[in-house]
Amino acid sequence: MAGREDFRGLTGPQKAAILILSVSEDSAMKLFSLMDDDEIKEMSQAMAALGRIDAEMVERLFVEFADQVSSTGSLHGSYETT
Repeated sequence: MAGREDFRGLTGPQKAAILILSVSEDSAMKLFSLMDDDEIKEMSQAMAALGRIDAEMVERLFVEFADQVSSTGSLHGSYETT
């Protein structure tokens, strides 16, 4: 995925992996502590397979995340939204 240009082609796990890699190690550890073993395995595999992701794509991902949060006014985690 090195130099991937198509932001829309990223999967949910790939987007989550980029976000986790973008935060501090302490924050990433907190996120992983909230996951079960299967989720940790999936995130670890996604992180390892990312390759080079340029800063513009990371920024676009954060903007997308902020847009989604601000448009709904809140987040709701459930089996349906996951």
